[in-house]
Formats: sequence, structure tokens, C-alpha cells
Amino acid sequence: MPRIAFQKPKKIEWEILTDRYGRQVAEPFEKGYALTVGHSLRRALLSIIPGAAVTWAKFDGVASADDKIPGVKESTTEVLLNLKKLAIQVPSLTPKVIRMELTGPREVTAADVPEVDGIEVLNPELRLFAIASGRVGLEMGVGIGRGYVAADAHPRGTVRPGAIAVDSAFSPILRVAYNVEMSRLGKITDYEKLILEIWTNGAVSPDEALVRAAGHLKQHFTLLAPAGAREDETEAAESGEDFLREALAKPLEDLPLPARAVNALKNAEITIVADLAQKTEADLEQVKNLGDKSIEEIKTALASLGLSLGMRIDPAVLGALNRGGAR
Repeated sequence: MPRIAFQKPKKIEWEILTDRYGRQVAEPFEKGYALTVGHSLRRALLSIIPGAAVTWAKFDGVASADDKIPGVKESTTEVLLNLKKLAIQVPSLTPKVIRMELTGPREVTAADVPEVDGIEVLNPELRLFAIASGRVGLEMGVGIGRGYVAADAHPRGTVRPGAIAVDSAFSPILRVAYNVEMSRLGKITDYEKLILEIWTNGAVSPDEALVRAAGHLKQHFTLLAPAGAREDETEAAESGEDFLREALAKPLEDLPLPARAVNALKNAEITIVADLAQKTEADLEQVKNLGDKSIEEIKTALASLGLSLGMRIDPAVLGALNRGGAR
């Protein structure tokens, strides 16, 4: 059966990428597929990435959320709502218990939470409560999970006896938005562009979160794909080879790199992506006027094309680009 070409994105790049915000653009998609991919990634990002959150709290002298915390200006319910907003990172992904002993009068913020056993507070500016006078003793349980779990839905045994359960927003992904715009490829103008924006609390970077979410979706779709579909495999391989050749042939000016870095590379006789991908990080460290920051930007630019430093490229592919072996 003859194959009908199906357009897949050729340009995928991060327009903005920080520790807590990323904006990625991918194009071109066949009509309707940018929406399909964007919606799927949003659902996966918001539900699959694990994180840490407060699951219970226990105040000295307080038996329930209806009791007043001695010496604290806010109601117990208000304090619990503030604890719910506490953003915590636990690299070991194991539950922790935090003990706080505080004496007033004073304002208590997330910066007062002790960072022990690898715990890191990501929003130290968050106000928790105010102590009018006296001493306040508080224990908090930090659990690991996904998505949002209501206070009464925590698994049995995870809330300490006598403690007050807290609604837990485990996901480190604060928000995901996507937009679809029209895209042009040659004379065809009805392709689509996907613009994906990701906000995190800092426990995971937007690019790492996207890799995890995409991998999760890939695993699910793979289970639904029939085994032995050789025609599809051949088409995918041919499409992948075309994309690889196109990516390797790109001039350095097409990469999202500062002009100074491009000029430094060209002075070292590195003029296209194929030349760059064959270099190791140690090779680039020897290039004059190329600093550590520029090398990191190069690695990010190559990753957006599915490439990396130190690649071994098929000589036949290099020959088609009029390039020899590693330079």
C-alpha cells in the first residue's frame, strides 16, 4: 500500500526557559494535531509529575481544626490553608516529619521551616501565621504523591494519630497553558504551531517535566500499537533519517545561540550543526572566547533538535553533507 506522508514537527525549541517557567514552540503539525498533542501534554504534566506537600499538622494543645492555637492570631483553619501552600522539595522522595518550636511575638514564614534531611523550602517568603505571645509547637508531615489529594482521601496510616489532615497539592506543576496558531511550510499555509507554557514551583524545571510527561504518554501509546507494523516502522525510520539530515545540515546561525558564541565556533571551523554535534564538551572548552554559559546554551540548542555533543554520525550521512569523519 502506498504511504501518504504525514507531517511531523521539524522545529521544536524553547523560546524562554528558566528554573520555573518555560515557553516551547513546536511546528508544523497537521491540522488538528497541535491541539491533540497540547491537550494530552497538559493533562500528563498536571497529573503525572510527583512532588512533596504537607499532608498533616499537629499543634501542641490543639485536638482539631475547630480549636484555637494558643498564642496564634489566625484561626487554625487559616493556618492550615497557609501550610497547604508550602512548596517543599524532597529529593529522596520519602516522607518526612518536621518539628518547629517557635516563640513570639513574631511573624512566622516558610523561611522558619527547618531544612533537614534534604528538605528544601521553595517559597520562603510565604507567610504562615503570627504569634501574639508565648510558645508554639508544631509538627508537620510531608508526604510524596501526585496531583491533588483531599484531606479525607490520604491513604490509611499516612496521617499521624491526633494530627489534622491537610489538603495536599503534590504536583510541582503550578500551571500549564497551550495555544495553537497557524503555521506555514513552503506553499502550504494550513499547518499548525503549538505554543506550550509551563510554570513550576522550582522542584522540577519545565524542560525536565515535559520530558517526563512525554515519556509517560509514549509508554501508554506504545501499549496500544500493534506489534509487527513494519510499514509504519519503515515510514518512521525514513522520516527520522530525513529529519536528522536536515538538522545536521543547519548552519549555526539557525540555532538559538548568541552571535558571540556563533562567531567563536566559526573561527574554530565549526560552521554547521554536524560539525558541532561531533565535538565533545572538552573540545568546546578549548575554543577561544567560548565560556561555560555558551557551552550550556549549545547543549540546550542541540537537545531541541534531538542531538547532543559527542555524537558518532553515520559516515554516509556525513558524506551527503560533504563532511568527513569527526573533526
